[in-house]
Amino acid sequence: MGIKTLVVAVASVVTVAGCFANEDAAAEAQGSEICESETFEFLIGQDKSALDGVTVPEMLRVMQDGSPATMDFHENRLNVIHDTDGMIIAVTCG
Repeated sequence: MGIKTLVVAVASVVTVAGCFANEDAAAEAQGSEICESETFEFLIGQDKSALDGVTVPEMLRVMQDGSPATMDFHENRLNVIHDTDGMIIAVTCG
């Protein structure tokens, strides 16, 4: 069995097992430790408090739209941008 086959098999088992987990456990498992902005798109339209219990990369920047921010790029930093009401309007990496 090749390494790719093994990885796919393990991922399949984990995915199926996740389908049977209760809803609270599934909510805690959302997100990722690496920054892939599409993984976090489910947060758009939610209050910034929705980040509680979500797995996020070690580098996380939560800021209000229009706030000043450094221009340094960190590929694994998740940027969560919210409006004045605290609703998340965008998620990006960098």
